[in-house]
Amino acid sequence: MFRVWILPVLAVCLVVPFAQAKDVSMQQATYNNALQKLERSEAEYKADTQAVGDTEKLIEKKQKQLSEEKKKAEISRKNYLDAKESLERAQTVLDNAWKN
Repeated sequence: MFRVWILPVLAVCLVVPFAQAKDVSMQQATYNNALQKLERSEAEYKADTQAVGDTEKLIEKKQKQLSEEKKKAEISRKNYLDAKESLERAQTVLDNAWKN
């Protein structure tokens, strides 16, 4: 009777630690996968954040450049209109000189 009872107990004692070890191994693998995913996500986040910062700096620089170019274009426009007006005055004076 003792032998009949001890064999199942012994089998359970041997199988349970093996099952627990397998479970721990699976949990360790799950943890490692999650850790790798975290590291990849963190690297991607840092790269994307850096790209956003770089783009914002570029936009800021381009906005300043645009502002300066608009000022320059306005000065050029004024010079153009002044030159056009001077030409029209000179044309009028020349026309009057030919008429007289």
